[in-house]
Amino acid sequence: MPLIGDANGERGATMVEFALIVPVLLLLVIVILDLGRAVNAYVTVSNASREGARYASVHPDASPSAIVAQVKSRSVPLDGSQLTVTPTYYNGSSFQNWPPPATSPKPTTVPIRVQTTYSWSSVTFLLGQFMGSRTFTTSSTMDTIR
Repeated sequence: MPLIGDANGERGATMVEFALIVPVLLLLVIVILDLGRAVNAYVTVSNASREGARYASVHPDASPSAIVAQVKSRSVPLDGSQLTVTPTYYNGSSFQNWPPPATSPKPTTVPIRVQTTYSWSSVTFLLGQFMGSRTFTTSSTMDTIR
């Protein structure tokens, strides 16, 4: 005759409780990892934009493709096909496409802006319901002597 609180009855209850809570915990861990992917993508895009602006500042005669290549090389863990890089310079009234005309007087301090956009999407359904697909856009501005 089994006694109240015997080891076999408690073991069965523990197994049922474990079976009920494990799927919830696994889903929570997967959502946290997916959220970490989003934060990593944003930080990577932000740093890549900053590196592109620095590159353009140090190399004022760089071509737009060289700046884009520099930004893409700094965003290696991300999908490069989802990355859009727009280098521009400030002409005194608005930002124009890079590079500045060679006829500008030298030396002139020219603000350079590198805008980087990355399309990110969640891999989990639960986080996708809250965040869905996001477009991370960052820009960095630096001065260069042209």
